[in-house]
Amino acid sequence: MTVSEIAGFRHQQALQEQAAQQGLNGFAAVASHETITARMDRGAERLLKLLQEGKHKEVAILMETPTWGLEEERVSCHTTTPG
Repeated sequence: MTVSEIAGFRHQQALQEQAAQQGLNGFAAVASHETITARMDRGAERLLKLLQEGKHKEVAILMETPTWGLEEERVSCHTTTPG
C-alpha cells in the first residue's frame, strides 16, 4: 500500500465512522402523533366507505397491506387529467 492508498483508506474509514455516529445520535425524520393518527383515520374512513359500498374483497386486500392502500390514494390525488 502506498501512502496515498493508506490516506484514502483512513479518510474513508473516518467518513464511515462519522456516518455511523450520525445514524446513532443525529436527527431523525419522525412524524408527530397527530400526523400518524390523522393518516390512520383517513385509512379507516376509506375502508369504511368501501364496506358501505359493498366492496368487501377490496377491503380485505387493502387490510393486508401495511398502509391500507393509502399510498395509492396519495398517488391518485397528485395526478392530473389532461384538459
